[in-house]
Amino acid sequence: IIGNVIEYYDFALIGFLAVMMGNLFFPSTDPFLSLLGSFGAFAAGMIMRPVGALVFGHIGDRVGRRFALMSSLVLMALPTFLIGFLPTYAQIGMMAPILLVALRMIQGLSVGGEYASSIVYLVEQSSPNRQNLYGSFVSVGAKIGMALGSGLCGALLWYLGEDAMGEWGWRIPFWVSIIIAAAGLYLRRNLTDNYVPSEDKAVPIVAILKHHRREFWQFLSVASAIWIFYYTVFVYLPIWLQSGAHLTKPEAGQINTISIVVGVIFIPLMAMVADKIGSLRVMRMAALTLAVGIYPLMIGMSVGGYWGSLAGTIVLVILLCAFQAPIFASTVTALKYHGYRASFTAVILGSAAGIVGGITPALMTSLEKLSGDPFAPAYLIAVTSLIGWSVLRRVPA
Repeated sequence: IIGNVIEYYDFALIGFLAVMMGNLFFPSTDPFLSLLGSFGAFAAGMIMRPVGALVFGHIGDRVGRRFALMSSLVLMALPTFLIGFLPTYAQIGMMAPILLVALRMIQGLSVGGEYASSIVYLVEQSSPNRQNLYGSFVSVGAKIGMALGSGLCGALLWYLGEDAMGEWGWRIPFWVSIIIAAAGLYLRRNLTDNYVPSEDKAVPIVAILKHHRREFWQFLSVASAIWIFYYTVFVYLPIWLQSGAHLTKPEAGQINTISIVVGVIFIPLMAMVADKIGSLRVMRMAALTLAVGIYPLMIGMSVGGYWGSLAGTIVLVILLCAFQAPIFASTVTALKYHGYRASFTAVILGSAAGIVGGITPALMTSLEKLSGDPFAPAYLIAVTSLIGWSVLRRVPA
């Protein structure tokens, strides 16, 4: 869990501080361009996730799950800490956004390995009737990290005020990350690993694309639909609530933090349901309900004020948990051969969360701006959810 706490703690900071960091590192007379620059830095790190997934997935299959977990944690923690020391555009000009993007790319590389390595480790160490529950612990860690990041930023904004937060307070959450990283290394020092690397000389990802293409594209399609929704809810929605639902920044931040706490509770609950009635059934129901319900939910949030927005966001989070909780164990166990599992899981989830999920906040921002329709994101989520549902109907039980 701890590695994903660190990973998503950082993502929460980028989401919560997107407007502030956009002004500091990508200044423009047009607030839209500053925000787009900030989300562009977010996307740059996310796009590196598939590369990290490929590298650390290979390490996990060829060297061992434990080594991949330890090395990715160290490489992930340092860039987050260093972002807190970066000079801004006003201080060093164009080098400021360049350095920010470079650190985000290093983060993305390590995150691509951390996420999948922990999923494969958890599922393989669990009993067959608890695989969804154990796999969901990764997402529990992610949501705890987001709650910590969002909560700390909200508390600092309340205590310091917006001016002080914009001048120097934004650095504090990045510095705090080193404490979480130290805790992570301490907790992982005695990890056991029952995995024995195969003597098979084939490169795992090459063998997967040669012999398991159908499974690869099926799970990549479903995972992409999930992570478009995920990053819409937890990164883009707090900003949309300010424009589309006319909430204040503190109100939107408060709803975001509450929604993450709801996610921490419902991810394991939905995983246990999936262990009881089947992963595919739970994901199919969630995808279809989301496709039908996303537009009316966003309409209700736009006119419902604070409480309507809170209720709508909680419903969206519960649907997300039902859609996401079973994907982890399902992806790992899609291949019976253990020697390819780390690479298979890493590349699929790394690509879905990195490339597709990483561009989602910028895509949603652009979609709303270009169409002039505040509900344009709902259409995209509805379409991708329908695609996910259609693919899941073809996945053998």
